[in-house]
Amino acid sequence: MDAANSGLIIATNFEFSDGNGELFVNLNGIEIRHDLQRALDEARQTATRLTGRSLGDTATHVSFVSPETGTLTLRGKSWEAGLTVAFIASLRQRSLSSETLITGIVADDGKLLPVGGIKAKARSARAFGATELLVPSDTDSDVAIEGLRVTPVESISDALSHLAQTQRS
Repeated sequence: MDAANSGLIIATNFEFSDGNGELFVNLNGIEIRHDLQRALDEARQTATRLTGRSLGDTATHVSFVSPETGTLTLRGKSWEAGLTVAFIASLRQRSLSSETLITGIVADDGKLLPVGGIKAKARSARAFGATELLVPSDTDSDVAIEGLRVTPVESISDALSHLAQTQRS
């Protein structure tokens, strides 16, 4: 969500190189109110737990691509699920389709916690070209946006399984 309570889609790129567990972030003009470094570290920890891969000898470079010129202000933590899924996909050297997007706050065990603003996020997802939005199962997902399916999922693992199934179809 941005400062005007509109849903946003922010492209994120992950690259890995030799290193000592460092995390480098390029914001490209995006102003973050929530502690981004902590959110990325949490995404990295969840990703390593779920994949069993250590990043102790790896430097992680994360770049955010602003959809507009100027400074874009993000608020809230609901983008943690997207960061975690993208992190895991990058570790597994898999690409993600822009047809399915995800929102949610990630608990330490990988469970997705409820978030608000689903209607605004769904409208933005559809405007971006997505046909599906994954939301935490405890979130009110009774949103009707033509051309967009809102799908509840319990956890990051469930989201990854769902994404793998839809990419095979």
